[in-house]
Amino acid sequence: MEKHEQLQPELNLVETIRLQQGMTFKFKQTEGRFIHTLCEGELVYQLGFTPCQVVGKDLYQLFPDKSAAVKEDFYRRAWAGEEKVTYEGEYNNIRYLASLRPVKRNGTVVEVIASCVDITERKKAEIELGSTRELLESFFESSLDAIDVVDLSSKIIRVNSAFEHIYGWSAEEVLGRGLPFIPSHMAEQAEALNRKILAGEQIKNYETVRQCKDGRLIDVSLTVFPVRNAAGNITGYAGISRDITEKKRTEEFLRKTDKLNMIGHLAAGVAHEIRNPLTAMRGFVQLLRAGHESKSEFYDIMLSEIDLINNIVTDFLMIAKPQTTDFKRSHVGRILKQVITLLGAEANLRGIVICLETKPNTAEPFIHCAEFQIKQVFINLLKNAMEAMPGGGTIFVEVETTGTAHGEIRIRFHDQGGGIPEERIPKLGEPFYTTKEKGTGLGLMMCFKIVEAHGGRLLFDSQLGRGTTVEITLPAAEI
Repeated sequence: MEKHEQLQPELNLVETIRLQQGMTFKFKQTEGRFIHTLCEGELVYQLGFTPCQVVGKDLYQLFPDKSAAVKEDFYRRAWAGEEKVTYEGEYNNIRYLASLRPVKRNGTVVEVIASCVDITERKKAEIELGSTRELLESFFESSLDAIDVVDLSSKIIRVNSAFEHIYGWSAEEVLGRGLPFIPSHMAEQAEALNRKILAGEQIKNYETVRQCKDGRLIDVSLTVFPVRNAAGNITGYAGISRDITEKKRTEEFLRKTDKLNMIGHLAAGVAHEIRNPLTAMRGFVQLLRAGHESKSEFYDIMLSEIDLINNIVTDFLMIAKPQTTDFKRSHVGRILKQVITLLGAEANLRGIVICLETKPNTAEPFIHCAEFQIKQVFINLLKNAMEAMPGGGTIFVEVETTGTAHGEIRIRFHDQGGGIPEERIPKLGEPFYTTKEKGTGLGLMMCFKIVEAHGGRLLFDSQLGRGTTVEITLPAAEI
């Protein structure tokens, strides 16, 4: 009974070695050959062997000569007394790591014991990680955008070649230093961005200015994001900056070109529109100078032409002069009533009724506006509507609010005129494009400009024979 109890721990150890997922083996040197004396564990079977096939055999009886010679070198080092000899092997598409340790008695190695673990999946992960690292490294170095990686103390730990090219500093000059390209007058702005990043936010396509080594200021588009470790903690941040200086210059050039084209277009239009009445006036002056009769009639025509010139110049100045920014909270309904009252007499003479309607369940329609300018828009649109109805009729004016106090207000003017051809609607608002016989188009251009300055939109919807609807959408003011 006592003998059985003494053997039990040893039997348990043997059973544990046999059932382990890895593999344990031992070997001795006999007549210059390393003979395996033990081999147990699940990995033995995964490699395609059984313990009986391994025990009593040397390396050359188990593996191809080339593979056996490589392993034999590690066996020899362990037999010579070297501690912790390790090597990686592969057999039957299984990668394993072997650790050899000599067993000594009285200072002499009597056997070597080894343990092996399956590292197949780990090696696959390492290969995939290596491929990912190579891909990221290739992206990092091949990117045309400057990339910098910074630690929590705002010290640069890495930059790419594009950084050196765009900003002029070499990697050796900036590593371990703070970001050198931030202009002194923008330090507070940069610090605010830094706080956002360290709080976990990302900055995308942020346009700002950065300074190069030679002192030049360049326009850049920044994308900055925090860098986290495996635990999800922020360890720093990376910035990608794209030089958009040329893009900005091109945009500015195009803006100036557009302005010059518009000025030229307006100047040519004004000259053309003024030339006609001036020509007529010159003719009448010549007739008067020659003593022609019916002078009173000539004076009336000349005054009419002078009024036309004055109207053209007034519209032109309205467009050209800077718009006022003195906005105040105003009630749209009140402004419309004032305009309708102002135009009421003219409407009656034309046989036209102007009907103002506020949609049900509509909140009080307040807007922030320059009231004089909004009145000008309403007057212009109502006059256009009346001129489109020479036979009389009804002009419907509707007011509607959408959403809450932060929603929108829509004002619609619907006439019963002949309508506008569909292909002509997109051109409305262009200078000197008009559907009127004696119009200049400047009035509608002024309306578009005023509405846009108030953060709104102006749309036309028209059908031939069924009239035209003009819709103005403006931001609602807070109640």
